Amino acid sequence: MYSKYFRTFLIIGLLSIAAAAQESDAPLATMSGQSFTVADLPADVAKAWRELPSTLVIARKDLLELQIDNMLLLQEANKRSIDVDALLDIEVTKRVKDPDEKTVKALYDENKASIGDTPLAEIRPQIVNYLRMEPEKKAREDFSRKLRTSGKIEYGKNVNDEGLSLNDVIATVNGEPITFAMYKRKNALPLYEYEANVFDQLDSSLRMIVDAAVYQVESQSLEIPVNQLIAREITSKMKDFTADEQNRLEKTLKNKLYSKYRVKYFVTEPEPYVQEISVDDDPSFGAASPKATVVVFADFECPACAGVHPILKQLLKKYGSQVRLVYRDFPLTKIHENALPAARAAYAASKQGKFFEFGELLYDNQTELDSASLEKYAKQLGLDLQKFNADRNSEEALAEIKKDLADGNEYGVTGTPSIFVNGYKIRTLSVQAFEQAIERAIIGVYN
Repeated sequence: MYSKYFRTFLIIGLLSIAAAAQESDAPLATMSGQSFTVADLPADVAKAWRELPSTLVIARKDLLELQIDNMLLLQEANKRSIDVDALLDIEVTKRVKDPDEKTVKALYDENKASIGDTPLAEIRPQIVNYLRMEPEKKAREDFSRKLRTSGKIEYGKNVNDEGLSLNDVIATVNGEPITFAMYKRKNALPLYEYEANVFDQLDSSLRMIVDAAVYQVESQSLEIPVNQLIAREITSKMKDFTADEQNRLEKTLKNKLYSKYRVKYFVTEPEPYVQEISVDDDPSFGAASPKATVVVFADFECPACAGVHPILKQLLKKYGSQVRLVYRDFPLTKIHENALPAARAAYAASKQGKFFEFGELLYDNQTELDSASLEKYAKQLGLDLQKFNADRNSEEALAEIKKDLADGNEYGVTGTPSIFVNGYKIRTLSVQAFEQAIERAIIGVYN
């Protein structure tokens, strides 16, 4: 996960509400002669919309610098015949001392209200990790500067130039080129996600404004208050009083009013960024020849992964023969001390055809992933314990997990769960987002 160590948070901060550039007075939507422009948007969304061109210039440059730092790390690791994680462990992690017990206790006491009754011994690792964050960040920056000082970096074509070809060299690091093709492969996903996130914010804000205007005009034409209009067209027509029923009635009313007042939107969704995601030889469940392949990069100690897992199972059931689910490992070892042992154990279970059953037990018992507990779960499933222990401690298990990690980094995975549907990365962990992505994949949007 070394690819996210330098400048990532700066870039995210710059682009978290970026969007495609628009003229400030160009209509974003219209209804019956009325126009809605950037000036009608909330101040923060409007500001990001107007400032996007300059924001993107900075972001593209910062992403290039991040890629240069990563190449320097890889080159140094290769020089020492170790991997990047081992290099960072030597030059960063081990150079930072753990906080003393007095500092840990002080932070624990200071946050007692939010921590509650959790004993210090149980939460101590999280506190230590939190207190190490800033010193480790400084150590990483110092090491990055050291590598840059001792290395030779030459810049080629400007990454912000229009019309760059894939073979154009935009930087050379100790004689090793970074072509525009390499840059795009590494950075196209984050750049797309920034733009798509802005579209979501802009679209949401704009639709709220337009909806309010449509309801207001209709209520005025009927000479009744807006709340009375909603009560008449939605509340009074409800029979089951479910969220689905309410959403359906709201959609019906909105469609009718949109047609009546000729509502048009001129903001279009950014074209989805789709990449080829290998399923490798990882455990899978579902159709052998699916229209939608869902690849999940997960960590068995990650609460969000456990929360998403039952939703994915429901989707498998709903879409049946049209979907296949593939699990790939992405243990976040920096924050989850048992994630790697759990992944190795799941690999061992997969060798006996019990990956998904074993994974269920891991998700259901995330606070008990020590070695003894892992063996206990293997016994529950009736696994051959001798083979289970041999497989989980094998070099093959570690190599398989490292392959998943390397692929995940290449695909732009920076956290878990990261979920791809036919190569499209889900940006919002919701049932609606999953269903929309699967249905688009089924009709061929992501193929």
